[in-house]
Amino acid sequence: MFITCAALLLLAGLSGCERSDRYKLEAALESASVTLARQAELSGYGLITSQELAALLKRDPAVVLVDTRRTSDYNKGHIRSAKNFTFPKGVLMENVWDDSLMMGRTKQEFLQLLGADRNRLLVFSCGRTRCERGHNGALWAVRLGYRRVLRHPGGVEAWLGEGFELVR
Repeated sequence: MFITCAALLLLAGLSGCERSDRYKLEAALESASVTLARQAELSGYGLITSQELAALLKRDPAVVLVDTRRTSDYNKGHIRSAKNFTFPKGVLMENVWDDSLMMGRTKQEFLQLLGADRNRLLVFSCGRTRCERGHNGALWAVRLGYRRVLRHPGGVEAWLGEGFELVR
């Protein structure tokens, strides 16, 4: 919680942290940002903010929004219109679709969720920026031939941070 609050203070230009803590926080934000950007670039998907996602969902109801968190977390609250398809956390599934990590979900079920239209806009969301679940979902959509894929890296925590609501 301290890092989140400190990050907000730093981003808002407010003081509240010791000078050395501020530099350490900036280094951590830089590292996380570069990691995220490299994942997106190397995997072939784009990134979208919570504000941009809210506007997109208002103007284009055909967007497929996939919440990649565990079903139990999804059921506690999710972004309206999100469909749940859990991907593993703590593991990057870059080379092989590993059924043993997918809690019984198959690649075929994933394809059915996404639909046949490879040009349909897909957005993958998770819980927070450092969650690998959203990356895994977006990566596999690209690997399966979908051409318009975005990752909402801040997930439900950033969504709530922007003042938007979740539904159950």
